[in-house]
Amino acid sequence: MNYYEILGVDRGAEQEVIDAAFRAMMRRYHPDIFAGPKAEAERRAKQLNEAYAILRNPERRRAYDATLGPAAPPPPPVYEILPNPDSGRAIPRVTLMLAGIAAVAAVAFIIYQNQPETPIPVAPVAVSDAAALPAEPRTAPAPIPSPALTPTPTAIAGCRGIACRVMTPFGWGGIEAGVTTDSAQQASGMKIRDNGHYTEAGDGTCLAYEVIGGPKNLQMLVERGEVTTVEAYLDPAAPVFMTDRGVKLGDPESAVRKAYKGLKQLPDIYSEPPDKKLFHYEPGGERGIKFSINGGKVTGISVGARSIEYVEGCL
Repeated sequence: MNYYEILGVDRGAEQEVIDAAFRAMMRRYHPDIFAGPKAEAERRAKQLNEAYAILRNPERRRAYDATLGPAAPPPPPVYEILPNPDSGRAIPRVTLMLAGIAAVAAVAFIIYQNQPETPIPVAPVAVSDAAALPAEPRTAPAPIPSPALTPTPTAIAGCRGIACRVMTPFGWGGIEAGVTTDSAQQASGMKIRDNGHYTEAGDGTCLAYEVIGGPKNLQMLVERGEVTTVEAYLDPAAPVFMTDRGVKLGDPESAVRKAYKGLKQLPDIYSEPPDKKLFHYEPGGERGIKFSINGGKVTGISVGARSIEYVEGCL
C-alpha cells in the first residue's frame, strides 16, 4: 500500500482532504474506539503518521510522487448488460433504451402523417385576389421528447411526503435542512419523531428522527431541534432513493462520478479502501450530498448541511 492508499485518498487529493482523512482514520484506530487488538491499532496508527508526515509537506510529497510513477487511469464506466437470447451476445441496456425511443418516435410520426386533416373553411375570393394570398404554411409535427433519465424540475418540486423518492442537496420530501422539526412536519405533511438511536447517548442536542409510517431505510439527524441531514441506506426490502441527478442507491461508483464533478473524497473509517465517502457541494458549500461507496456501489445517500461529513452522530 502506498501512502495515499493508507489514508484512503486519491493521488490528486487537496491538502484539506488529506488533513481530514488523517484525522478520521486516527479516530478509527484510537485505543478507546478500535475494537481489534491493541497491537493492530498501534501498527495502523504508525502507518498513518508516517504517511501523513510525507503528504502534509508539499516538497516531500512531490518527491514521493516522483517515486510512484504516473497515476493509474480512472476505471472505465460500468454498464449493465442484458442477455440477448437470439444472438447469444450481451446488449448494453443503453442500446436497448435508445432503440426503444427510436421505435416510439417512428410509430408516432407515422400516426401523425396518416391522420386526416380537418378541413378549414375558406371564404370565396375572386381569382385576381387569390393570386395575392400567401400560401398557407404547413405545421411541422411537434418533436417527441425523449424519456427523462433524471427527475424533471417539475417532478422534484412536486415531490412531497412519504411517497417521494428524490433527494436533493437541500433535503427530501418537503423537509429542508436547517428547518425546525415543527416546520418540517408542516411543510411535508409528514409526522416525524425521535427513533431513540442517540437519545441515551448524549444531552438531547443530537437526535435521530424517523418518519412515522415512512421508509425504514431513511432517517434524519436533528441538532438542537433543527433537521440538518436526511440519510437513506441501501436495503433490498426497502424503497430505492435517488438524487435529483438520477444517481440511485445500488448504482456503481462510476455513475456518481459521471453525474457529479469535482467530488471531495474521504475514507470510510468503518471499512477498508477502496470503500470511501464522496461529497458534492452546491455553490457556496453550505448544502451538499454524501455518497457512501462500499464494494464499488452506492450504499448510502445523505443530503443537507455540512453535517453530512459527520462520522457518527454529531461528531
